[in-house]
Amino acid sequence: MIISISWSFAGESIRVIKPSASTTTTEERSADDPAIWIDKDNPSRSVIIGTDKDYGFEVWSISGKLLQKLPMHTNVNNVDLRYGFVLGGKEVAIVAGNLRGEAKLAVFVVNPDYTSGDVLKQIAGPDSTGNSITKDSYAFALYRRPSDGSIYVFDRGKTKKGTLNQYLIEDNGSGKGIKTTLVRKLNYTGNVAEGCVVDDEKGFLYLSEEDKCIHKFYADPDKSGEEISSFAYGDGIKSDREGLALYKCNDGTGYLLLSSQGNATIKIYDREGDNKFIGTVDPIDSQGRTDMETDGVEAVSTSIPPMFPDGFMVLHSDPRAKFEIYDWRDVSGGLLKNCR
Repeated sequence: MIISISWSFAGESIRVIKPSASTTTTEERSADDPAIWIDKDNPSRSVIIGTDKDYGFEVWSISGKLLQKLPMHTNVNNVDLRYGFVLGGKEVAIVAGNLRGEAKLAVFVVNPDYTSGDVLKQIAGPDSTGNSITKDSYAFALYRRPSDGSIYVFDRGKTKKGTLNQYLIEDNGSGKGIKTTLVRKLNYTGNVAEGCVVDDEKGFLYLSEEDKCIHKFYADPDKSGEEISSFAYGDGIKSDREGLALYKCNDGTGYLLLSSQGNATIKIYDREGDNKFIGTVDPIDSQGRTDMETDGVEAVSTSIPPMFPDGFMVLHSDPRAKFEIYDWRDVSGGLLKNCR
């Protein structure tokens, strides 16, 4: 339910929204980034996967019930998911995260027939070989190329210098593990960046430079690695610019979401064209507090009645070390588009 509270910034009316559900607190109280797996046959069985930087990965139902914990015994940063990864000749959904302390990937296969503690099955981690990525990997996202179904990793180290790298991720030949191959270095010359998301259908990579803007690149490795454009220089953002997410409609429309950490708001941009700034929502947590220090964010437009008929958004809350879950109807407030 939308709370009838609003405030203004530079003439912009900003709505305050309350979560519909919350996850449990993460193991080491270092929650950071979420991903969402949608059960296409039974959407109510969809799950949320989140990282705890000092622990590993945790899995919850869409109502916030804890289902699984996966310790990594090394530093974890971001998490992403793609459908259609070919493993052992079969298409599966994979969840992947960057292990900063090891410069490797953690990769899991989603078990669509899970019962409780068996949602994810690990196929790569800190002890596996052939899955190297960037040293001290910080920014991280997956991309599935529509033309051939190939899946790629984008990542960049936590540094003021260094390249934005793109790797092909594929079956290592065993049908039980993966390998990575560096295919491209993109020309990113900015400072520290963590938020990263790829619009597979439109072919764009977005990278949020913490103290400056969002950078836009082509995602296809066969295209130029030069920056296309940049935006989100002002718009009421208070550093850092953190997580990025997409609310995607099947007709190609939708929104790009940016987590403005310094004032714990979500900045909303058009998915199309030059990514015009649309507006701001101010999420509060399940205790009604505004000091969320938001980082990672994710959103889906899949209809999951009765809870989320137009999809939902998941947002990191730092002081409570958990993830808050918002009905998209509250995010849109009748002002943004609902995909259904």
